[in-house]
Amino acid sequence: MCPQLPGVAIFGTSPPVFVIVPALRDKGFRVEAIWGRKLGDVEAAADKLNIPFYTTQIDEVVLRKDVDLIIIFTSPNLHAQISVKALRIGKHVVCDRPGGLNQTEGLRMVRAAAYYPSLLAILAYSLRFLPNMSLLKKLIHEKHIGQIKLCDIRILCGSLLDRNYSWQCDSTMGGGALALLGSNLIDLLSYLGLGRILRVNATLRTLTPATSSIGGIREVTCDDLCVAQLQLSCGVLATLNINTNLHGYTQEVVVCGSRGHLIAQGGDLRGRTIKEEREEVLYIDVEELNSEQSSSSTSPCLTRMHVKGLMRLASYLRDRFSLTSDSGQPPLDISLEPAHFDQGLYIQSVIEALRKSSQTRQWEKVETSDEEGSDSMDSWSSFP
Repeated sequence: MCPQLPGVAIFGTSPPVFVIVPALRDKGFRVEAIWGRKLGDVEAAADKLNIPFYTTQIDEVVLRKDVDLIIIFTSPNLHAQISVKALRIGKHVVCDRPGGLNQTEGLRMVRAAAYYPSLLAILAYSLRFLPNMSLLKKLIHEKHIGQIKLCDIRILCGSLLDRNYSWQCDSTMGGGALALLGSNLIDLLSYLGLGRILRVNATLRTLTPATSSIGGIREVTCDDLCVAQLQLSCGVLATLNINTNLHGYTQEVVVCGSRGHLIAQGGDLRGRTIKEEREEVLYIDVEELNSEQSSSSTSPCLTRMHVKGLMRLASYLRDRFSLTSDSGQPPLDISLEPAHFDQGLYIQSVIEALRKSSQTRQWEKVETSDEEGSDSMDSWSSFP
C-alpha cells in the first residue's frame, strides 16, 4: 500500500459505489467511511464493502481527519452541498455526473474549487477514460477522416427508474435520460475536441408516465426520450438520440468527416477513409469481453463501459496522488483526462438550453452563467 495515498470517504450506496470501492482498494487507497441516506442501506453497504464507519450524517464523514478524498455518488440534489463543504475545508472531491441540479449549483461548485486550486475537483464522466474514445480523439486531432462535419450519438437502453418512486422519476431532482445519460454525451463532445455547443434544438418526452409500482399522484415526470440537434462552434452538427424504453444497452458514436468516418460502438472502434474499400477495425475491447464484473450489470446507469471507466478513474486517482519524482509531480497517463468542475457548469448550461428548447419548440442559445448564484455560499458550506 502506497503511504502517500489519501484516506477516502464514499457518499452514496448506488451500484457505482460497489465498483469504485474495490477498484480504489486495488490501487492502494484506504476507504475509511461511507454515507447513505437511509441507515439500513448504508449499514448493508458498509458490511458488504467492509468499510469500518458508516453514517447518515454528512458532516460526520466530511470532518473526519483520516479522510482527504471525498467521492460522491448520491442524487444530484446533494452534489453541490457535499462538494462545497468538502472543498472549503481542504478535501479533494470526485463527484458523479451531472454535477448538481443546475447552473446555480454548478457555479457554486466552481467557485468552491477556486479557493484551493491545488485540490482535486473533478467529475466522474466515465466515457473519457475508455481506450476507444481516447483513440477516437487522437484520430480526430490527426485529421484521419479530414474536417469533421457530423457527430451522431445514439443510446438505446432500458428504463432508468427505480422500482419505487425516487428522485430518478423527477427531472427537477436530477432524473431523466438527458441528465443521467445525455450529460455524459455532452461531455464526450468536448473531450473529442469538436468545439463548444452554441445553439440547440431538442424534444424531450415522457413516454412512460407510470409503471406497475409507480402511478397515481406520484407519476413519472422525467424524460425517458431525448432527441436533439446541437450546433458546435467548429461548424460541426451533433445529433443525440437517447431512448430508455427498450431493454439492454447499446451505444454508438458516429463521426463523419470530409475524408471518411469513424464509429465507436460499445468499447470498440472501426473506421473507413475514402481511400479504403471497406471498414477497418481500429480497436477491439478485449478487456470488456473478459470482464466478469462488467458483464454482471444490467443497469443503463452502470454499463460495461461505465464500469471500465470507473476502474480507469481509480487508476488516474492513484497516479494523481502518487508522488514519485523530485518535483513532486505524479506521472499521469496523458490519455486519462478528467472533467473539472467548470466543465460541469458548461454541461449544465447545455442541459438548461435543451430543456428550454423542448418547451419553446425553437432553437435556443446556450448561455453559461458567470454571475448567477453569486449569493454567499455560507448556506452551502456552514457546519453546525
